[in-house]
Amino acid sequence: MPIADVALTLRETRVEAEGTRSFLFDAEGLAGVRAGQYLLVKMDVPGDPRRGSRSFTIASASSEPHVMITTRMRDVSLFKGRLASLRPGDRIAGKGPLGRFVLHEGDAPAVFLAGGIGVTPFRAMIRDEIDAGREVPITLLTSDRVPTAIPFRDEMDGWASRIGWLRIERTVTRPPASGWDGHVGRMDAAWIRDVASDLDRAIAYVAGPPGFVASIGSILESLHLPKDRIVGEAFIGY
Repeated sequence: MPIADVALTLRETRVEAEGTRSFLFDAEGLAGVRAGQYLLVKMDVPGDPRRGSRSFTIASASSEPHVMITTRMRDVSLFKGRLASLRPGDRIAGKGPLGRFVLHEGDAPAVFLAGGIGVTPFRAMIRDEIDAGREVPITLLTSDRVPTAIPFRDEMDGWASRIGWLRIERTVTRPPASGWDGHVGRMDAAWIRDVASDLDRAIAYVAGPPGFVASIGSILESLHLPKDRIVGEAFIGY
């Protein structure tokens, strides 16, 4: 589908995790979105060095009634301050869909590796697969600072509890004194190899900050995954 101008009308906002908020829009003019693609959002933000323009992954699946973007709200910039000030009914401009970070066709397993807010395209991809009734094996690995900062945690863990083809493994780098019995530390080769049982025949998708994407890509290559089976999407902070 061609890239189109999109009119976005805010429906609601919600807290998704500690320091993370979702914005749900009615999107007029948006069509043909594939899970994993993104929108270019434009607002009037005086003083913004990037002229009020940012890209956001579409975190919702095509079956859902509203378009959702989800972003970290720590260290709020001029742009994010403007975004946070929106109220239901406010309209902003967008352009999309954009991007090629989409799930492969065929029956090869997928391994998703998400650094923090990099989980947003994977939320859309998994929901899309659920709604379409497909059963390609997916393993999602997430890395966050603390458990309370994991976006979509309850929702996605609920999916995994009832869907046989979806497996989720998590690690945190700053565990609380109590209440976390999962893995602790950054993603490394040993942990990835241990929990991603389909890695030898999988296609790996990596999303998150640029340093995370580069580091995990190198780790996957060290585990003998060919470069043509590693797909990366770096999220630049703003």
